Amino acid sequence: MQTKKTLAVISLVLLLVACPNPTQSQQAAAPTFSPLYGNFSTDQSVTIASATTGATIYYTTDGTDPTTASATYGGPIPVAGDGTSVTLKALAAASGMSDSAVTHAYYTIHYAGTLDTGFATGNEANAAVYPIVLQSDGKILAAGAFSTYNSASAVRVVRMNTDGSIDPSFSGTGLGADALVMAMTMHQNGKIIIGGSFTHFDGTSRGHIARLNADGGLDTSFASGSGADSDIFGIAVQNDGKTIIGGLFTMYDGTVRNAIARLNVDGSLDHGFATGAGPDNWVQAILLRPDGKIIIGGNFTTYDSVPRECLARLNADGSLDASFTSGVGGLGDELYAAAMQKDGKIIIGGHFSTYSASARGNIARVNADGSLDSTFATGPGATGGDIESIAVNDDGTILIAGSFTAYDGTSRFRLARLSSDGSLDTSFPASGTGASGSLYAVTPQADGRILIGGNFITYNLVPCGYIARIWN
Repeated sequence: MQTKKTLAVISLVLLLVACPNPTQSQQAAAPTFSPLYGNFSTDQSVTIASATTGATIYYTTDGTDPTTASATYGGPIPVAGDGTSVTLKALAAASGMSDSAVTHAYYTIHYAGTLDTGFATGNEANAAVYPIVLQSDGKILAAGAFSTYNSASAVRVVRMNTDGSIDPSFSGTGLGADALVMAMTMHQNGKIIIGGSFTHFDGTSRGHIARLNADGGLDTSFASGSGADSDIFGIAVQNDGKTIIGGLFTMYDGTVRNAIARLNVDGSLDHGFATGAGPDNWVQAILLRPDGKIIIGGNFTTYDSVPRECLARLNADGSLDASFTSGVGGLGDELYAAAMQKDGKIIIGGHFSTYSASARGNIARVNADGSLDSTFATGPGATGGDIESIAVNDDGTILIAGSFTAYDGTSRFRLARLSSDGSLDTSFPASGTGASGSLYAVTPQADGRILIGGNFITYNLVPCGYIARIWN
């Protein structure tokens, strides 16, 4: 009998262990936040919820862990104001359950088009910045007319860390370029190609073009000979490593080449790039198509003696692609910038008032054959000045920069963002006076922020040394 009682007690104990009291072991579901944490360009209204029915949520906004004595959640929490940064923490409590784990989410508000004050401002370059190029490691290359950056010597070329401070490892430039650098690009081998009006780099003769090593020093293996005989305005590197250059030159290393040429990887002239008479005036914009063809823009009226106003497409061998026609036309028209969309259409900008006899205020979108895309509804376009630089964002929106002061009749001080249909995105910039002078470069970063360079010393009245980073 005693054995049976003992077995019964043991069975009861095992049952209690296997089936514990649920009110003692269950925990309230941890709170969740909507929207999820992150950086936002507009004010947010944050909601907090728990999957546990009837749970009470307690929260803090100062980053401390909440308790059941903290504020009780009763509705959406506003996070508002440019520059606002808030960390919300919350826990859920329910009768008969243990409290949930503490969860948290951070929110930062940066209105679109406002200055990124985390990027060093006020004492960067001491003169105008022209091209801005991003390295794959996130570091930033800039070139232009300056001779110092952050009060340190940086003669017309500089590399910055991601926060805008000068990169001291880029110290090989020495005397740098002896005149303006207007074009720059990265080669696949990690070296840097620059062009402009300079004739020497670090004291060595270089005819308006040079290739730099990764540390900024002159790459003497780049055999450009006497180089170009006048300014280089545009540079693009093909997938095969060859380089297309455009500018005001009429010769390269003693061989006639009007305004455009292709160089071999070692810097020598590619004689197989048969441009004929080439453009009859300068080239600035160069776009490389996936099919190997080349879009050029500038101030020319003919290419190889065939009429082409400011815009042309070349075959891979340098000859004119006759299937592409330009609609830019007018005395004094100039094309400074071009960018390609994912669908192959091209956004062009510069100084022109018509395209294919249709009014277009310094900007247009053209189809693959060069005809005007009439669905790109710019209205009066950019007025009060020209467009100098264009970039297409991953989401299809378009950034334009230059000297203009309005777009489609709305004030925009030298920088604007367009929707994919060409209309003005009125949310960008949210407010402010913008750049105090002309912009020559607009370069989006992978994180969505935008680098701008030009001839300005303030942005929204905040001092900037000719370069700034703003929120997109």
